[in-house]
Amino acid sequence: MIGKVSELPARAESPVVVTEQASVLEGENQIKQAEQEQSSPLTEFLESSSEAVEALKSLLQQQLENGEDSEALKILKRLVSAQPEVTEWKFLMGRLLNEMGDTENARNVFEEILAVNPLSFEALFENALLMDRFGEGQAVIERLEEALSIAQEENKTKEARDVRLIMAQIQFLQKNVEEALSGYQQLTKEDPNDFRPYFCRGMIYSLLDKNVEAREQFAKYRELSPKKFEVEGYLRTPLSRMKLFGSEEN
Repeated sequence: MIGKVSELPARAESPVVVTEQASVLEGENQIKQAEQEQSSPLTEFLESSSEAVEALKSLLQQQLENGEDSEALKILKRLVSAQPEVTEWKFLMGRLLNEMGDTENARNVFEEILAVNPLSFEALFENALLMDRFGEGQAVIERLEEALSIAQEENKTKEARDVRLIMAQIQFLQKNVEEALSGYQQLTKEDPNDFRPYFCRGMIYSLLDKNVEAREQFAKYRELSPKKFEVEGYLRTPLSRMKLFGSEEN
């Protein structure tokens, strides 16, 4: 991202060179700003006080519910700085940036999470949605296939199911309805107790006006799903709660 550049004297340099210099300067400024934030008294206090972190989490929840996105983003940046090992803060920041229209930085955040954990369900799901929205249909399928290969090579059965669940969702978004339904059906055959495919099939059948089939799927979903389960991630409602549609809890 290139910031505003003040007027410069005429020089025999190409626009590309000037642009690169501006990018470097902006990058240096961002690094300095990040260093200042990381060493700030507030950050140091957060690192040593669990009570302060809990207070910020409560304030963050309130601001998200009130739609105070800019203020919530400031808090998330502080939390990420104080607890860089907590993926939830980065994920929430990526989602919030996305909802604020800053999709480029949102993708950067999700990519940062995936660089550390290429099988993160939440980051894979959100990043896949963004890629599909921007017309990267084939690329998103390839990206998910790569993640699936990693899970299979590492014998991570649960993570492999998560990736396949996302792939089926993307197939549906790309109007490949039969492929999506087939994917969900195969997941159900392999593990009839996983409630997520039932919910997803119920949503598809509802959209297809197949109400009988939809009711059957939702009934099975309600039978199997834990009470605390949230479906917001698939309904794509505004960010008003902290927990999203994520991996099944064993």
